[in-house]
Amino acid sequence: MIRNLIIIITFLLLCSPQVVADDAADVRATILRHYAAIHAQNNEAIRSHHLGDFTMFFSDGTMLWERDWEEVSERMGATFDFGTLNVRMSNFNAQIYGNVAVATFYLVGTHTDGGKTRNVTKRVSAVWVKDGSEWKEAHHHESRFRAGY
Repeated sequence: MIRNLIIIITFLLLCSPQVVADDAADVRATILRHYAAIHAQNNEAIRSHHLGDFTMFFSDGTMLWERDWEEVSERMGATFDFGTLNVRMSNFNAQIYGNVAVATFYLVGTHTDGGKTRNVTKRVSAVWVKDGSEWKEAHHHESRFRAGY
């Protein structure tokens, strides 16, 4: 009986709205740091926000970006220029499920690629996992925003 009571109290404390709110705020802060690293083109900091098996779907509809893309590129002598992103995050939401967060938001701003700058609005869904005391991105999915149907 006492053991069950302890389990129930622990569950309630861990799942309290304050814990979830704090985790959502932590995820948002981590994502803001992540985009600051992207704006600064700090690849080391960008990678530090990803889990080792991170995957991504870009908004251009290309194939899944897999975790070994850097090693494969290096072996083949390929280089990548992802262009320069200058965006801000809006309409942020994070749903917390224990040590997993599903974040949804928009990225609004500009993307410069090949000397051409264009305005962008992207819809983002991302899965973040709490690794120790840090949130790390496991998967990122972007799609272009299109008004209407």
